[in-house]
Amino acid sequence: MKDPIIAAYLEDFIKEFGVRELKEPEQFELFINYCVISRKYTEPFEPEEVSVGGGGDLGIDGLGIFVNEHLVQTAMEADFFKKTLRRLDVEFVFIQSKTSTSFDGGEIGTFIHGVRQFFNQTLPSGTNQGITDSFDVKEHIYRSCIDMGRSPTCRMFYVSLGTWKDDVSLRARVDQGITDIRSTGLFETVDFVVVDVDGIKKLYREVKNKFVREILFDKHTILPKIDAVQEAYIGIIPALEYMKLLCDDDGLLNRRIFYDNVRDFQGNNQVNSEIRNTILNKTQNGRFVLLNNGVTVVARNVLKVGASFRLEDYQIVNGCQTSHVLYLHRDHLTDQTYLSFKLIVTDDADVTNHVIQGTNRQTEIRPEAFESLSPFQKELEENYAAMGRRMASSLFYERRSKQYGHLGLGREHIITMPAQVKCFVAMFLNEPQSTHRYYGELLNSYRNRIFNESDRMLPYVTAGAALAATERLFNKGVLPRSSKYARYQILMVFRIQNGSGEMPKMNSKAIDKYCESLISLINDEDRCATAFRNANRTVESVRETQGAWCEGRGRPERTKAFTSALVKAASQRPRRG
Repeated sequence: MKDPIIAAYLEDFIKEFGVRELKEPEQFELFINYCVISRKYTEPFEPEEVSVGGGGDLGIDGLGIFVNEHLVQTAMEADFFKKTLRRLDVEFVFIQSKTSTSFDGGEIGTFIHGVRQFFNQTLPSGTNQGITDSFDVKEHIYRSCIDMGRSPTCRMFYVSLGTWKDDVSLRARVDQGITDIRSTGLFETVDFVVVDVDGIKKLYREVKNKFVREILFDKHTILPKIDAVQEAYIGIIPALEYMKLLCDDDGLLNRRIFYDNVRDFQGNNQVNSEIRNTILNKTQNGRFVLLNNGVTVVARNVLKVGASFRLEDYQIVNGCQTSHVLYLHRDHLTDQTYLSFKLIVTDDADVTNHVIQGTNRQTEIRPEAFESLSPFQKELEENYAAMGRRMASSLFYERRSKQYGHLGLGREHIITMPAQVKCFVAMFLNEPQSTHRYYGELLNSYRNRIFNESDRMLPYVTAGAALAATERLFNKGVLPRSSKYARYQILMVFRIQNGSGEMPKMNSKAIDKYCESLISLINDEDRCATAFRNANRTVESVRETQGAWCEGRGRPERTKAFTSALVKAASQRPRRG
């Protein structure tokens, strides 16, 4: 990598995701896929989940399908978000990345042609599994087109280490490709985004850096001193000024600032339609501040000079619906459109939690919305911290997004809440076939079997430690990366093959002894590697007998039958204890 800044960013990515054993072009593809998708998607995900490059890739390196602003991998996930949000907004994101320092019209053409093929009724023979899986999701989505308020969006990102000079012939090739894809009639919007070397740097800085914006907020009142709050203000702000907080440098809605907001955008429901009508009505527009509850912003730091406020690392914790509708109809905002604005400056997580809880008591809250704020989750985080001091490799439970980002740790040291839900369901509930579902759906479906107040904490920490161990083993090449598709199946088999006797109930003291034995095994590097290799061999053996990837059947590991076969095979192997 010739550019020293890109090389440094890539090294940072390699360290975080543990992909050092891959060749540089593969690392670069994962890096770019992560940057492009992360700009839109705020929740944790693995770059491999959106990487489809390799043989039979139609000239596409990365592919993300978004339903109602959520990254989906399966038709089941798409249905979940359609049902829970009662709408169907769809965006397809395609990525092609090149390490060359020039832009090639032929390669751009191949990329656009591959995207065009993806939207045909059938795929060419020899198309790889990643493209095929996404194609199946696409087909399922279009069968539900009756539920779409508008046609999907198609965005193509072509990334190169060169400098884009808007060459006439290259631009003509791009424009022709856009026209071809628009001619299908499948999309409301088709965009082709060229990202050159400077654009890559900008992308990564956006993903990794804290949000910093400056606004004029002159109509405000300073609130009295509040414990654990540095400053707090309440007042009104011009909606056009508020747009500065909502948009990124390209004028697009920065969805990352809504991570702490517990509600998804609900689309054109009754309330949002009323907000929209107020904006569009010239008579009502100036009364917006009287008719709307406004927004609440929490920032870690604010530099105030007169009426100028410089916000650092901020989140919009209440006002998601208002913000989205304002953004969608920003062309209709005037100097007379004001909204109520509350600004809280604090770095205390508990204060932020209380603000979120206190300002988000509306209906239609997602089932997982308040889970991270529960006493159980806080105690679990503390148990991770205590157990982490005994582990061979440090381990942290990240119940809130990026709360340990300042430590510069790799992914094998961090267990997020979605990962916690999935690894526990797989390892201790023996249902790894369900882990491809959205974690909020899992949390709702397993509500009576997970995060119960009477549960002992050690099984959760053990499941997290086992998942982190597999990540280290994948990174070191001890386990083949090709087996990552089945990491949750591997966790279940690992427990069955190495647990001491029958597994006790989650609320019994006996489960602690059971888990201590597994943690002791995980802490022994050599024994741990052997145990997980054995578990992986069992999974691969069952996969072979189940027919591997069967045409028309999808992924066998997502079936109950595959799990049952795994349990049987794992139970027949010699056990510890």
